[in-house]
Amino acid sequence: MRKIFILIILFVAPILVTAQYSSAQRQMQSSNAMFANQNRMFMQQQQQQRDMARSHSQYQSTEAKLTKQEKKHKKLEEKQKENEADLKEKQKQLANLENYSKNTKDSGAQKKILQTKDKIAKSEENLNQINSEVESSSKTIESYKKDVETAKLENEALIKKHEEEKKLKQEEKEKAIKEKQEKKASKKQPIP
Repeated sequence: MRKIFILIILFVAPILVTAQYSSAQRQMQSSNAMFANQNRMFMQQQQQQRDMARSHSQYQSTEAKLTKQEKKHKKLEEKQKENEADLKEKQKQLANLENYSKNTKDSGAQKKILQTKDKIAKSEENLNQINSEVESSSKTIESYKKDVETAKLENEALIKKHEEEKKLKQEEKEKAIKEKQEKKASKKQPIP
């Protein structure tokens, strides 16, 4: 009888050990999966936060560049107006000198006319340069405005995505809590 009992134990023991081991292994796998899932979610949250911070920083940087460029553009426009007024003044002086020279036939007046023409040429050259700078500044401002709008839309999209994911996570938590409560309630009810 003893031999039979020992043989039964030897045959049943491996089955019991295997059952116990596979149960522990399943528990370990499920806890590992849970930790991996939590870790992945945490990494996603961190990535989203970094993306949102980068996007917001890019938006602010572009806005600051736009503001700076607009100030520069205003200064250039003021300089342009001043140079246009200066050019008109010099052209009036030239007209007056030419009228004076016709009336008096003064040789010194011819010299002044040539000097005034040189000044007018320099003023026109300077004005053309300022005009091209104003045009370039206008193009840059338009480019920055587009960049600001793009960054703003990107930032809003990231915020919206973040809010949606928060909402989904909250719903998942609530669902998990409900399931736990249902399991607890079903365990408490006696089986008839």
